[in-house]
Amino acid sequence: MTQDSSINSAGGLHVLVVDDNHDAADTLAEVLEIMGCRTATAYDGLEGVEKAEQLRPDAVVLDLGMPRLNGYEACERIRAQPWGQDLRLVAVSGWGQQDDRRRSMEAGFDAHLVKPVAPEELLALLELPRG
Repeated sequence: MTQDSSINSAGGLHVLVVDDNHDAADTLAEVLEIMGCRTATAYDGLEGVEKAEQLRPDAVVLDLGMPRLNGYEACERIRAQPWGQDLRLVAVSGWGQQDDRRRSMEAGFDAHLVKPVAPEELLALLELPRG
């Protein structure tokens, strides 16, 4: 496999990928690693909040429709913590209606992408400074 100049541009960004679809979470994490990120995965919203607190990643990618704690609630819990104020939080979901996007912004997400996501687009969002 050949790598283009955008590969490995992430400079070691640490990203937590949270999705109840194990294959989707693992695949996205692998793609982000190929692009130069360090990754971890969680498979439901509650586990995602717990891992975010433990790992303190640079960014968290959250699915919205998950068991135990949905992505909106997970985002709100992360944002409520002092360590979660400056994290980049990106919703990545099959839900892309206007109401879904509005709810994700109200919950505290920085961006909302609809699956399937172009890895380059996601990486560009993850690398942006917050604010």
